[in-house]
Amino acid sequence: MKAIVIRFSSLGDVVLSTAVVESLSDAGWEVGFVTLPKYCDIFKNDPRISKIFPFDGFRSTAQDIKDFSPDLIVDLHKNQRSILLSAMIDAKKIRADKRNIERRLLVALKIGDRSPKSIVDVQLKTIEKMGMSAEGYLPKIFPTRYGIKFAAEKLKNLKKPIAMLHSGARHSLKNWGDERFKRLAELLEDKGFSIVFLSQSDVFDGFFQSGELSLEELIGVIQQADCFVGNDSGPVHIAAALGVPSLSIFGPTHPALGFIPRGKNADYITADLKCSPCTLHGEGKCKFDRQLCFEKITPEMVLHKVIELMKNR
Repeated sequence: MKAIVIRFSSLGDVVLSTAVVESLSDAGWEVGFVTLPKYCDIFKNDPRISKIFPFDGFRSTAQDIKDFSPDLIVDLHKNQRSILLSAMIDAKKIRADKRNIERRLLVALKIGDRSPKSIVDVQLKTIEKMGMSAEGYLPKIFPTRYGIKFAAEKLKNLKKPIAMLHSGARHSLKNWGDERFKRLAELLEDKGFSIVFLSQSDVFDGFFQSGELSLEELIGVIQQADCFVGNDSGPVHIAAALGVPSLSIFGPTHPALGFIPRGKNADYITADLKCSPCTLHGEGKCKFDRQLCFEKITPEMVLHKVIELMKNR
């Protein structure tokens, strides 16, 4: 039996979809994965993936999938592009419920359930439609040999434990703030951690320009961490999927939207203000003169969470 999983983007969403890959593989399916070319290296060393399909247009990608002869299409993206692509393939199709209306009501009107959620659970329920047991699966990714070697060389002079801090995000509204990350670094250094910043800012000493690392290199570097703290963004999901103790900081977005990190030792922190969530993915601007949702989360509070994560390793 052969299955195709479709998730085009974004980085964190593609990483989270690996829980579905694991459940299908364990059930005996040969799995192919369709994603955007820039995310293909997530699966470069993944033993569960038989074939990676970089999406480069409907006609060519559909033909490649037809040559694979799938019995099942698992559409985790469920947008116009994925629906059209899957319609071109003669195979059974199941699609994830992305809770779009529920999430947008929460953002626009603050109506709905505010309890933390993960799209991983929604995606696994999609698999259960096929009568397969998918309970308990977590995202998991595999660094490449090159990524591991690159990271080991770059970080060879650092003493353990290493705390990795990711201060970036695609949308600046989701950034907890450089000064808070710098203060957190000081607190962690006092606890004996070596600090590595993943950032697009030049205010930090000793940092990786996250945008200049290849995806292979980024995964390899993150795997070297003993703990990882980041904004609500893709790298924190990479860390959790690698088994690194991981903490995600939520401000204008909210754990109820479904993007909490999932892993054996992953957690989040939020001020849970009434005005949050004010955005689904981080677009837009804060309607106040300052972001109270982040001001209420102090470096000391984050440090406490990190220490608790380290105890649970």
